[in-house]
Amino acid sequence: MELEGRVALITGASRGIGQGIAKCMAEAGADIVVNYQHNRQGAEETVATVEALGRRAIPYQANVQEFDQVKAMVEKAIETFGKVDILVNNAGQHYSRSIMAEDAVDVFLDVIHTHIFGSFYCTQAVLPYMKEQKRGDIHFISSLATKQLWGDEWAYASAKAWMETFVKTTAKELSWHGIRVNAIAPTIVESDMGLNLVLDWAQTKDPKDLYDIVPFNRLIQPYDVGNLCTWLCSDKASHISGQVIWLDCAIGPASLRDFVTPEARKQR
Repeated sequence: MELEGRVALITGASRGIGQGIAKCMAEAGADIVVNYQHNRQGAEETVATVEALGRRAIPYQANVQEFDQVKAMVEKAIETFGKVDILVNNAGQHYSRSIMAEDAVDVFLDVIHTHIFGSFYCTQAVLPYMKEQKRGDIHFISSLATKQLWGDEWAYASAKAWMETFVKTTAKELSWHGIRVNAIAPTIVESDMGLNLVLDWAQTKDPKDLYDIVPFNRLIQPYDVGNLCTWLCSDKASHISGQVIWLDCAIGPASLRDFVTPEARKQR
């Protein structure tokens, strides 16, 4: 098993991509710290899934925007498992908003406090332990939004772009301590957050209605992100660091909107 004996802390692991990553890493042999903020039921479902695979897991409620809560979470992980080998900065939120909206300042603060400060705090909290171990993997879940640059995603895309820059810069220093840093940037994933967008664009209630018109005949699944993240943490990816890996169904900088809107479907 590729991650046998390793411990992964995954933020936002009570649903969607985070759940998918937790399941894949547990299948590969890792024990899991399941971070959540509000969705206790979802976190417990993730824990149950991990335990059904024969691995250990604990749920931990923490708001990644609060450094004290993040440090306490990492300390609990160390107390429970004795180490943290893998950090996945997955917790996030999406806004589509005009830059001229009345709540633009609040939106921006919320997004950067989650995506930027949250992932920074988590990284800071695990680094002393990874440095002592002389081994670690830190992953950021970015987005194809940094290539598509939709106008209404100015806050979200800016925060994700920071993540990618942070990955490329910190990887240079941390490689000397055996710590790899990478980002995965998927397009729309078939999760609750992703479907809120794609089903609205497509004007349908069933994502399977779109399978015949999107690349590879299905939307990206949480396990697609999980499998890639798991592989990047394995010894098979031992010299991959400072990279942003696009998981985009060969769409490139085009938008999934270009495939799924009623107008696009008529053209195909």
